[in-house]
Amino acid sequence: MKKRIKNIVLAALIIISAALPNSSLAYTRPNNFSNLKGAARIEGIKRFQAELNVPTTGVVDAMTKKVLHTENIRVRDYVKPPTNGNWITVNLINRILTMYKGNEVLYKFPVAVGASATPTPAVKGKIMNKHVNPAWGGMGGKYKATSPDDPYNPLGERWMGLNLGKYSGYGIHGTIKPHQIGMYVSNGCIRMFNHDIENYIFPASKVGMPVYIGRNEELNSWGVYQYFEEIDPNAAPKDTPQKPVVENYETEDLYEY
Repeated sequence: MKKRIKNIVLAALIIISAALPNSSLAYTRPNNFSNLKGAARIEGIKRFQAELNVPTTGVVDAMTKKVLHTENIRVRDYVKPPTNGNWITVNLINRILTMYKGNEVLYKFPVAVGASATPTPAVKGKIMNKHVNPAWGGMGGKYKATSPDDPYNPLGERWMGLNLGKYSGYGIHGTIKPHQIGMYVSNGCIRMFNHDIENYIFPASKVGMPVYIGRNEELNSWGVYQYFEEIDPNAAPKDTPQKPVVENYETEDLYEY
């Protein structure tokens, strides 16, 4: 009898919780991290955040909970493309690299960008060169140079050098420290998970392709708006960009030296 009463109470609680609009049981957005643990879960959270234009912290923070448990959240990317072909943006606040084809989103991936002492410049540029399995020069003797196939090569196995005007030596590349993706940790380059750059970004890129790197204010001034919003499902889609949802996650816990 006690067991039966317990089961009835539990069932009632589940029904009541599901009926509550703000209940975490009411809706959970499909994701690939809920059943994972450790490093795999953290990577899954970062990928989920990147897809939703949420800062890639790797933890289920307040903003991530909002998009995870709010059904009517929609991702918004309004852009004035510099080309009808492929091009890239790197959002320095959210730590997200987006590849577009014209104004269509092709991919969104979490990235690591420059540390506070060596920030990634906010600037428009282009891809200057591409290399498979590159050597690394060690930044002019600052670090020990590494050869191709060296397991300690910090570039991973893909390098896309950037022409950023007065800023030289920057690129988009893989990494041997995947746990640092989503942080402000590099000497200014943009690091990606090896799988992402090797299978998606590198093959879809070509020399001369535009690359926009900036915080929200620079990207907005160049006609790029990347954010999420909660919408009325019965309302017509908005055809003008809104002010992006931005919270300051640029804090010391995202730096690792």
